[in-house]
Amino acid sequence: MRKKIILSILITVVGLYALFQFGYYATSSPSFCGSCHEVKKYVTSWQTSAHKNINCLECHQPRGELAKFHAKARGSNYVFQHFSGDYTVPTRAIISDQNCIECHLGDNKSFPNTTRLKNTPKVNHYETIKKSQSCLDCHRVTGHDIDIYLTPELEGAKDLLILGS
Repeated sequence: MRKKIILSILITVVGLYALFQFGYYATSSPSFCGSCHEVKKYVTSWQTSAHKNINCLECHQPRGELAKFHAKARGSNYVFQHFSGDYTVPTRAIISDQNCIECHLGDNKSFPNTTRLKNTPKVNHYETIKKSQSCLDCHRVTGHDIDIYLTPELEGAKDLLILGS
């Protein structure tokens, strides 16, 4: 009897995990994110960027299985905000430098043709990484334009807030 209970629990956990993985991938495309997360202008901008073949969560989610749950919990909140009409424009998206580094050092096997980081006379990427300087300090608009929703007098206001923090 005990073996049946353990086997049932194991099958249930594996089944729920498989269902979550299916749902995760089904809801992680830019078109899906843009359908009810107030980022349509960012999705449009992303479509002409160097990262147009990478889905949103490759950049906007930390690495690991638990991060997938975190991303979908945030996404559920965005869905609620969309349908309730109680939302503000995006103020600060999560972007982990580790995601940039993993891809551009060639460690992400999903993107084998990614441009590799290299040192140039102007920029020593190794030193930049060693100092924990953010990739966004120099490459802020690589994935898509920023501050799309801001009026001209507030353009760059987020930069000032980030620098001040």
